[in-house]
Amino acid sequence: MIVYGLLYLNNAHAALFEQLAVSTKAISLSNTVTADPPGLMSVHYNPAGLSHFGEGSYVNFMVVAGYLEKTIKLKQDENFDGFMEIKDDPLAGKEGTTRDLYIYVPFLGPITTPGGPASGGLTFRSPGSDITLAYAYYLPFGGGLINKDENDPGRFAGKSLYLQHLVYAAPAISYQVNSKFSVGLTVAMGQTALGVKTDARAPSDMIALTKVVADATDIQDLPFVGEFIPLPMFGGGVGPYETVAGAKMNLRDEFSPSYNIGALWEPNDFFSFGLCYQSPIKAQLEGNYKLTYSEQMRKVIDWLGSTSLLRAMAEVLSIPSQSVPEQTGRILYKDLEFPQRVQFGVKVRPIKQLKLLADLHWSNWSVMKDNTLIFDQDIQLLQLVRLLGYQEGFRTLTVERKMKDTWHWSIGSEVELKDWLCLRLGYEQRKTSVQHHLYDPMVPLPDLDIYGAGMGIHLKNDVEVDFALAYAVNKGYKVKNNGSTHLNSTYFADVVYNPYSGLHYEQDFFALLGSFTVTMPIDYLVDILDYAFKKVGISLFD
Repeated sequence: MIVYGLLYLNNAHAALFEQLAVSTKAISLSNTVTADPPGLMSVHYNPAGLSHFGEGSYVNFMVVAGYLEKTIKLKQDENFDGFMEIKDDPLAGKEGTTRDLYIYVPFLGPITTPGGPASGGLTFRSPGSDITLAYAYYLPFGGGLINKDENDPGRFAGKSLYLQHLVYAAPAISYQVNSKFSVGLTVAMGQTALGVKTDARAPSDMIALTKVVADATDIQDLPFVGEFIPLPMFGGGVGPYETVAGAKMNLRDEFSPSYNIGALWEPNDFFSFGLCYQSPIKAQLEGNYKLTYSEQMRKVIDWLGSTSLLRAMAEVLSIPSQSVPEQTGRILYKDLEFPQRVQFGVKVRPIKQLKLLADLHWSNWSVMKDNTLIFDQDIQLLQLVRLLGYQEGFRTLTVERKMKDTWHWSIGSEVELKDWLCLRLGYEQRKTSVQHHLYDPMVPLPDLDIYGAGMGIHLKNDVEVDFALAYAVNKGYKVKNNGSTHLNSTYFADVVYNPYSGLHYEQDFFALLGSFTVTMPIDYLVDILDYAFKKVGISLFD
């Protein structure tokens, strides 16, 4: 169990928000936009929808802000006898809350922020043309959190984490085949970034045994034995609830390409059908890591090298016999894959002022069968875990994931109150891709209910402004003790990822998201900028 501190990196991919902050209109409609694509961000949801743009050039800017709370509550399992009868887990009865968003900003690195620019771009359509061109940048996958409380029990579930895929260049094209049918294609180039910092502890019988044996052999009057096996044994041992290590890692893949293909059929004003395929995004993440070891863990390792007999035994077992305070180097996260997705959507317009929308979403998460980290040196924690049956080697860490494909639905509606004003509502029932018995605390998203609301305002000079709010929630998700092999299993052979062994785990999660978007003709933006600069004595065109 003592290597789970490394595993937060492996499991982090499921902690992200999947297309929650791409488009203001989509936020208000809870992603129910496949048959009624959202302006410029049609490049993501259905590139065929770019054909809805009029002639000329348009520019789009979106700003988003968010707030989240993830609260975990830990309770002692009354039927659990403890590790080697050591029961008093200091985390029992504790709870902690994480509130701060944490993101990676290119060229700046990871920062704490409530939000900022999220997407934007421009479109162009020549007079009389059936082709619309576009360019966009956006964040289809992203999420992160940071907990600065050193006493929070959640520090063993990651003190900080971010994982995101930023599309920094997405050229797109749509072709209006006729008045009823359009197709589109987006080719996206993106950066994938991942980082984690965590404390690690190792509640297990095997760890507790070192402490029990050490306490029983804390004897000073056996000099003959001490020449071969220094007392107390295991250098004093390690308690099952002690912090044994810390991990910090930051990795990136600067070029992770993908593509989206869409079709939009609008046979009449009453009905339309949309279809979009989003390809998988495959990344090979590389970066730096730093592992630090507790003083007591180092004493155990140094005890193994304290006599020639123990050193010989350690060499036979291929376990370390000389501790180091830390290990640093390069790391490869092999074959991280964001899944391919398919979205189907219908729009029904029973009256001119009302749109009713429904989408069906499929994500191919089952491709994530396991995750693999490859280090540039033998890792002492991995060497020790071999004694518990770990067989993947000293430089390779492989974790079973067995994620499942997800199907879920969403609905939305838009009411046109005035020629210049419409109101929007949406609901999405989003299913998790993580199996319950493999749930871990670095996956803060079980099933989610997502509620959206917003408005669109059409101003003069063909300027459109959109506002949106969203609320995502899951309350009272519980994992009883021994309910997950990646969270709280007490079985000694579950060596990887169980920081809350012996405890019942409960989690509440909610997130609030606010967004604002403005879309306008580029000519009008140029006029605004020219006017603003002239106010300070600068002319853009003289």
